[in-house]
Amino acid sequence: MKKLLLQLAIVFCASSLFAQWVPVNNGLDDYPPTSLWPFADTMVLSTYGGGVYKTYDNGENWNDINGNLGNLFVNDIRGYASYTSMFVATEGGPYITLDQVDYTDCTSTGLTNTDVNYFWWGDENMGGDFMVGTNGGGVFASEEYTGPWTAANTGLSGDGFIVNDLGGYSDDDLEFTVMATDGGTYWAIDGAADWTEVNTGLSGDALKVKRLTGLGSLVLIATHGGLYYDYDLSGNWGPLIPDEKLNLTFILSTPVSPTGIMCFAFGENGFYSDDFFNWTQLDLGGIQGEVTAAHANSTDLFLGFTTAEKSGKGNGGIYRKPLDQILVGIENNSDISAGALLEQNYPNPFGESTKITYSLTNSGFVSLKVYDVFGKEIQTLANGFQTIGTYTIPFDASHLDGGIYFYSLKVGNNAIETKRMILVR
Repeated sequence: MKKLLLQLAIVFCASSLFAQWVPVNNGLDDYPPTSLWPFADTMVLSTYGGGVYKTYDNGENWNDINGNLGNLFVNDIRGYASYTSMFVATEGGPYITLDQVDYTDCTSTGLTNTDVNYFWWGDENMGGDFMVGTNGGGVFASEEYTGPWTAANTGLSGDGFIVNDLGGYSDDDLEFTVMATDGGTYWAIDGAADWTEVNTGLSGDALKVKRLTGLGSLVLIATHGGLYYDYDLSGNWGPLIPDEKLNLTFILSTPVSPTGIMCFAFGENGFYSDDFFNWTQLDLGGIQGEVTAAHANSTDLFLGFTTAEKSGKGNGGIYRKPLDQILVGIENNSDISAGALLEQNYPNPFGESTKITYSLTNSGFVSLKVYDVFGKEIQTLANGFQTIGTYTIPFDASHLDGGIYFYSLKVGNNAIETKRMILVR
């Protein structure tokens, strides 16, 4: 499985511009956007110089929610445990708010660098439940979000002290933490006391790693040299979108997508995928600047653009587009005229098991089979005569490695459809 995505062709195609991007800037001052974060169907925006804004009406109007925030040069925002709780990373220190009005300055003993790019959950095995990533001072950990802070920089060097993002996963066998820096990625495994530089496959601008995301043991990194992945701790980064300046990437779980997920990557251009290996370039409609903030609520994708007109940091505006219009052009090969309709498996992505449903409008001989990405048959789920009706077949994948699989329905001599499903480990 470590070679899974290396052997998959990347397919790029221009998406049709089904609808224009809608500018939604009412109430915003002229400051460049730095991050977007959804709270249910509200959206919070951070800016470099204007602080934090929130919209309750899908971007039609933005309200200043700075309260007593002590520094308005905000690099990043992240959600916390409740609807209004939020971590705020600023160039003047980390802040937290429980009501988006009163902000607590979390700078305290041990935090020797207060230009903060990342402030969010940490890894208790790395020294604390909360972590701060700084612009040049490395990373700090604490058991409390207010500190005191302890430097956790063993193994870092050079631009590795410019920390942009952290993430990871845990299972029964290990605790894994990955850190995105301007000097590449660093890993810590099973409570390691220090970081290990893991940059095989990265060079040049690809060592400027700005953001990461993941699903199970699949990790994606957005770099100034493209989008790269590592699967199952292989230690080798493979290219998914090469030679692109990318600032961010994220995964969205949504019923809008036929696979249940949408993965995005943005920078000078924008891309999306519903399976991690087929990527479609988005038409950004000629909007000036590059994307420096992006996220989605249940209905719409929001993008924040930055230009280089004002001291290298100009506001290019916030734009919105419905998610279902982004997906225009995805093939749907279900052929009800052939006597059957194959549905997307549920849940998807899935862990141990999932269910596949199909409907027959004519009786006939039915074959339902599962294949891996190389076309090897994994399992036959149905193989025999069936009458008109709807059938739901369970698929137990507990014996399989994580990755992407396909299931194909055939009725008589008619191949109805093949769909993708994603097994997460």
